Amino acid sequence: MKLRDRGLLVQYMDAGDFSQARLARYAGVSRQFINQLIHGDRLTCTPSVGEHIEEALRVLPGTLFVDSKSHAVQPVVARRKSKGAA
Repeated sequence: MKLRDRGLLVQYMDAGDFSQARLARYAGVSRQFINQLIHGDRLTCTPSVGEHIEEALRVLPGTLFVDSKSHAVQPVVARRKSKGAA
C-alpha cells in the first residue's frame, strides 16, 4: 500500500492524539517505521499495516493508503513492425 499524503497522516494522528509509538503498537510495527512514513523515508507498507493504521485513526479504508498495484507499470503490448521498418 502506498501512503497518499504524509501531512494527512500527521493531521489524523494529531486529531486522534496518537503518538508514533501508540500508532506503531496498534499497527504492529516499530515506532521507527511510523517515523519513516511521516518523514517520507518510507512510502509503502503491507496492506495489513495500512488497514491497521486507518482503523486506528478511524478513517475510511483508502483515505490514507492506496493499493500500490494500481500504479503498476502497464503490461507491454507487442506491436507489429510495419512492412517498411527495419
